[in-house]
Amino acid sequence: MKFGALHPLSWIWVCLILPCIGAASGSAQVSEENIAGKELAEQSRKTLLVHYMPWFESKAVRGAWGKHWTGNRGQFSPDKLDKDGLPELASHYHPLLGPYDSSDPDLIECHLLQMKLAGINGVIVDWYGISQGSDYPAIHLATSAVFAGAAKYGMQFAVCYEDRTIKHLVDSGELKQDQVDDQLTKTFKWLDDHWFAAPNYFRVADQPLLLNFGPIFVTSPGDWQTTFASLKNRPRFFALNHLWKDVQADGGFTWVYPQVWADTPAAQIAEQRLAAEYNRVTPVANETIVSAFPGFNDRYDKGYPDIDHRNGETLRETLAVCMAGEWPVVQLVTWNDFGEGTMIEPSHEFGYEFLEIVQSVRRNELGRQFQQTASALRLPEKLYRLRKSANARVKSMDEAAELLADGETDAARHLIEHISATSSASDKASFENGHRSFVRPSFEGSHSIQLASNAVGEGNRY
Repeated sequence: MKFGALHPLSWIWVCLILPCIGAASGSAQVSEENIAGKELAEQSRKTLLVHYMPWFESKAVRGAWGKHWTGNRGQFSPDKLDKDGLPELASHYHPLLGPYDSSDPDLIECHLLQMKLAGINGVIVDWYGISQGSDYPAIHLATSAVFAGAAKYGMQFAVCYEDRTIKHLVDSGELKQDQVDDQLTKTFKWLDDHWFAAPNYFRVADQPLLLNFGPIFVTSPGDWQTTFASLKNRPRFFALNHLWKDVQADGGFTWVYPQVWADTPAAQIAEQRLAAEYNRVTPVANETIVSAFPGFNDRYDKGYPDIDHRNGETLRETLAVCMAGEWPVVQLVTWNDFGEGTMIEPSHEFGYEFLEIVQSVRRNELGRQFQQTASALRLPEKLYRLRKSANARVKSMDEAAELLADGETDAARHLIEHISATSSASDKASFENGHRSFVRPSFEGSHSIQLASNAVGEGNRY
């Protein structure tokens, strides 16, 4: 259901800065006391990971808007305003922060801190590999920045690979069919060398968790098993719930289920139906990663059945099922797939409602061990807007981010208010297109981060 990847420009360099950005090539330095948000993980019965899209491109950073804002044919223009006075996007919904670039360090900081204050343990990032096709280098670079940010803020990280990328490489002539196995092995050896062994990489049964949204193209069990056998850190492999057994994966993960609400059932009936869907994957709880989602309403040319958001009731019901069952890992679907309307990220249409629901569920689960409030969820956005105001007090803002990451929200609030109150024209510093200056991270070997001009899209996920 997701848009495929496309870059509209001829050649650009993607540049960014983020503390610990050395982790872009897998060299993040993570302090022991800040590993993987383990304090929250140890207190909670459930691990909440949110599915994250790193594919958005903004005009301010890239020189042109990416297709996840403009649509497959460029039919929407974020430079124009819709009837509600909001940017025209390939979505029925609009991020509260405005249309952004996934490589923006201020944005990544804001997103991760919002997640952490809501009680979310970490991210499962939608990742397209290390090839030069389409806009995969840009997605990889943004994913690397999220990896570094997760390490910095004590959050967990995992990858959901898209094997459709290999299909794209074959269809475009960039890869021959007899090179598919080598490409798959090369891709996962990169993960093995750079991320799988990292302290903040999420593990299941002491193995790094790897999801694949499919398999769509590489459907032979032997291909996957041969690849995994070559790795130092063999992953715990989960595929889509209806495909995982076909490739002899370790488990399956669920997504969205419009049929559950097709006849507008009462909440109890809807929850029973959804639980039945999840139990159908496998009766073994640790072989299923279940999903909680706020709704579904895409803006594709050929859309899929909607799931009404119902003022947050859909998310409440799906979370209730996930929290009540024995499944140890819950995937929140999604943080920011605006094209499909599954976003939990704060938006103009829903405000902070979805994030507040997640936070409330976490408070109910943990009691006095987790007492973050709805007002605290607004602080990362305030910090983000201060970052964008070109205020020169970067050190103070960094301190505020650290306080938020540590859960010291009262102190962070006072500091943010002080920075805001003492801002003046003399505080203005040099900014590029409204963003902090970017520094290009280094990559090992010949992995370039140039974006090809002849990239083509892949269409929707399904």
